[in-house]
Amino acid sequence: MNTLYIVATPIGNLEDITYRAVRILKEVPLILAEDTRHSRLLLEHYSISTPMESYHDFNKEKVTPKYIDYLKTKGDIALISDAGTPGIADPAFNLVRECVRENIEVRAIPGPSAMITALISCGMPTDRFRFENFSPKKSAQRLHLLERLKENADSTLIFYVSPHHLVKFLEEIKTVFGEIPLALMRELTKKFEEHLIQTPSALLAHYKERTPKGEYVLIFHPQGKGGL
Repeated sequence: MNTLYIVATPIGNLEDITYRAVRILKEVPLILAEDTRHSRLLLEHYSISTPMESYHDFNKEKVTPKYIDYLKTKGDIALISDAGTPGIADPAFNLVRECVRENIEVRAIPGPSAMITALISCGMPTDRFRFENFSPKKSAQRLHLLERLKENADSTLIFYVSPHHLVKFLEEIKTVFGEIPLALMRELTKKFEEHLIQTPSALLAHYKERTPKGEYVLIFHPQGKGGL
């Protein structure tokens, strides 16, 4: 039986990839990627010429049976995301689930993850944490989520946040939790990486002077533990 390899790739710095990941990407007959144009830069950097096809949120339901059949009858597949570890905030789960159901071997090739990279370098408690993925787009949904999380305030919370929603989300956190320490991590492993460990009010003042840009991970403990 062939194998589906879940291959972690860099979240910014192209040097953050393992020897094993490069070897697997070179050896498999097919790579599945969220955005083939984006992933082509990584493959070219490491002289990987393996054929690549798209696997993303908009086609996953349609093409998953095709790749299950490929794994059964043709060969191995390596699955990569745009950045980091597949299966975290991307469509990899669908293909992995079907492989498990069909008794197809799945092997993870570990590596970078934005949420773990942010968590271990921000000073917030790491013994218990909860990943909430991207914050909801609508304010009412975000407030409802924050109120619900406040009722179970025993874990550090991790969010991916769009720059378009960042300021409103900071205001909502201030409304629900008050002036607790927040860790706002931007552009992790990239040239302009930035760590801001401040209160909601201080961060709001910071972004009155500048427009949010880049990719953000926001971390805090509902009881105000860690950070400042």
